[in-house]
Amino acid sequence: MYKIKGADQKEYGPITAEQIRQWIRENRLNRASLAESVDNPGWKTLGEFPEFADAFPAAAVPGSGQFQSSVPPGASTAAVADPIAAAAQLKAPAIVLIVFAVLGMLLGIGSPFTKKPMMDGFIRIIEQSGAQLPPDALKQMENTRDEGFTLKDGFGMAIGLVSNAVMLFGALKMMKLQSWGLALTAAILVMLPCGSCCCCIGIGIGIWAIILLNKPEIKGAFR
Repeated sequence: MYKIKGADQKEYGPITAEQIRQWIRENRLNRASLAESVDNPGWKTLGEFPEFADAFPAAAVPGSGQFQSSVPPGASTAAVADPIAAAAQLKAPAIVLIVFAVLGMLLGIGSPFTKKPMMDGFIRIIEQSGAQLPPDALKQMENTRDEGFTLKDGFGMAIGLVSNAVMLFGALKMMKLQSWGLALTAAILVMLPCGSCCCCIGIGIGIWAIILLNKPEIKGAFR
């Protein structure tokens, strides 16, 4: 078993040798990535581990008969893309997106039954507050309440359900570091009125997720 030191200098693991080999194949780790064996503590680059020598491609130096590292000159000594660190950073926004999506779907499914009580509540609050509304505003609200759940409401509910379903799917992909495009779509949808049960908070959540998703070390961890 091994531990990996991410680009954020935090330790992640333990993970298996096969997992490390998989991340090397996916270009998420390179020779310069720092790791240590659980059985033999001490940080060193993956290129110094004999057991991973065959995991890295090597190119012959012309005329020397020697091999050089596949890491380009001047490349960072940090991991190319640390999936453990990336998943840790995306966990919180992904969970929030999942919560928003589920709540949005529940509110959408319940809208045929909650429209009239909600409109009654709004009208009652306005009447008790003594707020001065335009002459026909209160009458229009009463008409909206009395007309019940209309075809227009059903169309809006369908759009909301689809948007929240896509957001839920994208958030789950975000947690698994799969499909960066779907993860980004989920972050955008939470900022839209049709995709969020609370648009104001959704805007903040969406911006947070988009900023994280566009970090090179996180974007590069997706597969």
